[in-house]
Amino acid sequence: MNMMSQATSGNDALQFLKQIFHGADAGTVVLWLKVSKTDSETYTFPVTDLEGAAAHLAELALRGDTYVGRGLQGVPLSPGERGKEPGVVFVGGLFADIDTREGPHTTPAAELPADADEAMQLITEAKLPPPTLLIGTGGGCHAHWLYSSPAMILTPEERAAEKMLSKAIQKRLRDTFKTHGYVLDGTADLTRVCKASGTLNHKTSPNVKPVRLIHQGERYDRAELAELLASDLSMAARGVPGAGKGSVAEMIRAEATKAHLASGKAKPDEFAPVLAGCAFIQHCDTAVEKVSEPWWYKMVGVVARTVNGRRWVHEMSKRHPGYTFEETETKIDQALAATTGPTLCSTVAEGDSNSPPFEGCARCPFRASIRTPLALANQGRAMTAIQQGVVFVTKGRTYLHLAGGDLLNPEEFGDSIAAKVGKNPHSQMMLSPTMPKVMHRDYRAGDPNLILQQEDGSKAVNLWQRGGVVPAAGDYQPILDYFKRFIPDTRSRDHVIQYLAHLVQHPGVKIEHGIVVTGGYGTGKGTLRDIMYDMFGVKNVQKVEGEELSDKNNSKWVNCQVLVFEETSQGEKFEVYNRTKELVTGETFRVQDKYIARYEGRTPRGIFMASNDVAPITIMRNDRRWFVCDTPESPETEDELAANHAFFANVREILNRDTSTVAAFMHYLLTEVSLKGFTVKGAPPMTAAKKRAMEDSRTPAAGVLADLIAVGAHPFDRDVVSASQVLEAIKLSGWAQTVERMNMKKVADAIRSVGGFPVNVIDGEHLQVRVSRQLAPRLWGIRNKAKLVNATTDELRTEWLGGKPASEAEVVQLRDRGLARIMAS
Repeated sequence: MNMMSQATSGNDALQFLKQIFHGADAGTVVLWLKVSKTDSETYTFPVTDLEGAAAHLAELALRGDTYVGRGLQGVPLSPGERGKEPGVVFVGGLFADIDTREGPHTTPAAELPADADEAMQLITEAKLPPPTLLIGTGGGCHAHWLYSSPAMILTPEERAAEKMLSKAIQKRLRDTFKTHGYVLDGTADLTRVCKASGTLNHKTSPNVKPVRLIHQGERYDRAELAELLASDLSMAARGVPGAGKGSVAEMIRAEATKAHLASGKAKPDEFAPVLAGCAFIQHCDTAVEKVSEPWWYKMVGVVARTVNGRRWVHEMSKRHPGYTFEETETKIDQALAATTGPTLCSTVAEGDSNSPPFEGCARCPFRASIRTPLALANQGRAMTAIQQGVVFVTKGRTYLHLAGGDLLNPEEFGDSIAAKVGKNPHSQMMLSPTMPKVMHRDYRAGDPNLILQQEDGSKAVNLWQRGGVVPAAGDYQPILDYFKRFIPDTRSRDHVIQYLAHLVQHPGVKIEHGIVVTGGYGTGKGTLRDIMYDMFGVKNVQKVEGEELSDKNNSKWVNCQVLVFEETSQGEKFEVYNRTKELVTGETFRVQDKYIARYEGRTPRGIFMASNDVAPITIMRNDRRWFVCDTPESPETEDELAANHAFFANVREILNRDTSTVAAFMHYLLTEVSLKGFTVKGAPPMTAAKKRAMEDSRTPAAGVLADLIAVGAHPFDRDVVSASQVLEAIKLSGWAQTVERMNMKKVADAIRSVGGFPVNVIDGEHLQVRVSRQLAPRLWGIRNKAKLVNATTDELRTEWLGGKPASEAEVVQLRDRGLARIMAS
């Protein structure tokens, strides 16, 4: 045999994983912990993170018997699952689990080999080569014959062929074991779990044994292993799906007797579903005159491998100038000879040195489920057409309808397709290996790909769809004129235009502050929203009415590119400010809706808030989340009203005529607006409008505290106060009529709104400071934040105990201010 050696070193879990998954470029590693007979745990890692898998395996080994799935799964698994054979996308070689008399087993000891040495003798007697790896498990040994060039499993035929080889080698071993009266358990399934070197065997507890590498040899050519096992393959084909007479699996068995395992040249029955489901093949069919030769070869790599595939290649090629039957036949032979398997989706989608990427692949849902268009050939055309229009999201068990964006539960979707697929439509979809399935939903503005690869190795469907006008050079002056009237202050207007430009130039980047536009009625706030609808598309701009700010069902706040809060009037609702904190600055935000569990959604890339109120929400003194600007006051005189009406009527007429003005404005934002000085993080520029909003948005309690701090009255003659002291100060001020409605939470909100901050905060918890046997308040800082946030409890105690009582004059002054405030409200 042509054996290839691949030297390794070490006896730890990482080296073991690298050996058995050598050659895999995708897939999920399955780790299984058996805690007891009834208790087990499953963990998954992407094969690109073998270091993480090995580290976790070592941790689990201390708790109980740990195992590794020898086959990689195509998608991450739910807790408790170990994966099923149809989901296996990679197997690095052949495997056998040999129990010996060294460990406790249900099989009588007399029916087992004595140890690993005798097991190796039996392997030789079976006329099999030494395994690449022989792992001593503490109760036997695991033998791995690893391939020199393992490859991903792309089709059910390849999976069936791998299962046949696995059954064949175990049949060969089992026959030899029987001649000695020994038993060999059947472990031919591709999802079988095995022990990793560097872990422990707890079955022999309390004498826990190490699992170790006891032999390391060469890797083997897969085709030559198939030739060696050819006499066993016929029996092994029994029970394998699709391995009957005349099937592809039977063809594989026959080819193996000639030392040629032909799984890479399997020929599925139907070309129609491939044509129905693959946008690239459709393009090659409908635009053949424009198809480059490298793309044509990639098309042939799929089509020619179907039944009557040569005929379909000819039919698709006839419209190309210069077509001849003889030359096309020659090129088909060249294309098939140049590849060992069907064209992969990735080579079409990503392109190579000979051809550019095919853009149609970006929105293909099948990128979640298949690796080659040829996989679509194994089902009916109707099934492919249905699957092409949906993605099933495992988390939440919903179907995303791609055309409309609707989320449907399995029953709703099943009802819509039952007439086409028959009984149990949802079950049929879930059992289909080509059904596009992902773990999550996400919203990645600017990313053209429908299927996203997440950092944890799982897949997500991208809810963002390209919308709005296409930027084009033209006359954008009418929109600039509108902005001059809409936001008279030049600095404020420039910042808003830069904000819009950033959304256009960097659509996926989060701007960590929102825009608040305040002003009178009829000053153009609605026009700004309509311009953004045209710019980004209606599906990517979400509008929320003011009263919805306090609605707990807030799923509209996420998974959009721009969020617009309209006609808000929440001046004294500090909780609204708190609710929107993470929405403005975070990447994700937890929301809920009727009949839907709470979930994390992607926050908007930009947020606008429009209101006739000077302070639509509470704006705190040290706020870093909102940029506030003013529109003009509402026109009052008849002349002003007429001029205002005429101006906006003209703007509306221009915008409604066509989208060319908005397209020109988009082009202006994209190519001419500089983002120099604009920052997506940190505080936005301060404006006079924001200062007014901060003053106006204070609650009555916050206003009283601002006065107390301004005059330095007790307890604000020191830098540290308690909430109970603040409440007493409010009473002293003369605001006693509404004191009974106050509670410590409202006091704390009022302290924050005037710039106060909690001190003695450890691991996010606001802790008490013991000042006497009876007294241990939670303290707040008023000034000198840089000093106090790191102060010791002794320093805080000293500062709090300092200070002096208020003078009689201060008491009278504060009481008068409080009474005046009450009268004003």
